[in-house]
Amino acid sequence: MSVDDLITDDIRDTDNFDSSEDESCEKIYISRRKKGPGGRFVGDSSSVPGGPEDDTVIPSFLGHVASRLWDGADRGVLKCQTRHGALRKLRQWYETASKEVKVLIDGTELSHLPYIMFDHLDIPLLSAFVERWQPDTNSFHMPFGEMTITLHDVWHILHIPIGGAMISGQPNKAQLQAYCIQILGILPEDLVSKTTKHFSQGGVLIESIIGLCMHGRTAEVEAIAWIWLTLGCTLFIDKSGHRIRPATIWEVRDGVTDATWNLIERRFLGFDWRERLLIESHQPRASSWSATASECSGIRLRALRARLDQLTAEEIMWLSFGGEPVASVEHTAYYGWIAYRDIVEPYMPSRVLRQLGYVQTVPVPIFRPIGVVRSGKSIKYSVDMSVTIAIDMWTAFPTMYKLSFMGFEEAHIIAGGCHPAYLDWYERHSHPRVLPGVDLPRSHPPRSNNDYWMMLLTTEFEHFIGAVSSIIAQHRQHCDFEGIPELEQEMEEASTTLERVMAA
Repeated sequence: MSVDDLITDDIRDTDNFDSSEDESCEKIYISRRKKGPGGRFVGDSSSVPGGPEDDTVIPSFLGHVASRLWDGADRGVLKCQTRHGALRKLRQWYETASKEVKVLIDGTELSHLPYIMFDHLDIPLLSAFVERWQPDTNSFHMPFGEMTITLHDVWHILHIPIGGAMISGQPNKAQLQAYCIQILGILPEDLVSKTTKHFSQGGVLIESIIGLCMHGRTAEVEAIAWIWLTLGCTLFIDKSGHRIRPATIWEVRDGVTDATWNLIERRFLGFDWRERLLIESHQPRASSWSATASECSGIRLRALRARLDQLTAEEIMWLSFGGEPVASVEHTAYYGWIAYRDIVEPYMPSRVLRQLGYVQTVPVPIFRPIGVVRSGKSIKYSVDMSVTIAIDMWTAFPTMYKLSFMGFEEAHIIAGGCHPAYLDWYERHSHPRVLPGVDLPRSHPPRSNNDYWMMLLTTEFEHFIGAVSSIIAQHRQHCDFEGIPELEQEMEEASTTLERVMAA
């Protein structure tokens, strides 16, 4: 199950609660929400405990699971699936394929995907983060501000291309059926025949793709089938378990060498880790995570909710993949809409400046779609936005729609720094915590958080070295660096900062 499905569960199935024990919460919830602009549910700020005072940033909060949690309703952990069986067969398929097939698959830059997915998921952890995802901003709302999955993160975690043309256009049922029949090498009547069943409940059976396309076909067809199955078992997973969506085959209808890839950034939270493994610098970061089974219980989920409510900005590794994210992955600075077929989502990096190495300021207003519809029972959340507009914006990058950092301050001292006005603004416009009565965050993370403290010391040291090098370069012609006021001031400030960090 992908995070896109997890998020969809969150915003489409928020009435699926184990709340029979307290139906009064449900009645109060329904009575106080009302329809707002574009079909979103909003409410009087004074009647939404734990919600935003100003609903201009997350206008659909009253239709969100977080508002239920504050009232005491709990839907428990989400239902998640992995495709470890199919992924194991995909790895075997690739390793026994001919050289010609491997060359075609490698050309897509997706051949590593079956090797970096995991057999086990930390479902309570995923559930806890899904409860903090707000579709209005496409970000996680944490106690200290927003965070999201940037295109820079996607590249470093998955090592899949994030450039190229957006995938648009929606094939009709007849087109998909015809192409599935062609790749599977079967007769039209065999696709849904009871004796040779290859299609069930809107999906093509995984075993049929493997059985009919693994070896013995032309190299091009075999490579297409392998990519088709890989996409359906990694990036575009549904809840079916034993089948995949036919639509993913459309990405390779012109052959694997002509395929272009782009993606919706919110899909890739579905990675679970317990310890780090040593990997080469060119490998996807997901390869360094060692996944193990974890307790899938409501008790652990509730503990994680409380822990996240106490999380501080100082405990976050804001630049996990090195400094200057935009310099290494330029599309990280794209500011606009991202589309995949008829799905259109906003991408707003100015809301997460700390993840890009800058001090967080009050962000500009959110992107407003043409319309957003949520039914009376919160079963479906549908965004209405022009795919053409998204494609035009993406195509114009970087000439246009590139976030300018000239007005922002680089976070030299503390990577998670923010403008003094930001937190006050955030408290009014968001829901920093999902549980009532949680203690305020600690002033510092625990001493055992080695990653945080080493990152802070390294950041301070790098800043000091850079400043000293700059000062020395300016006075190099004098060949005498004693008595330089700027150098003495920098060393004094560095000493004070080091003492402050060591004391903390």
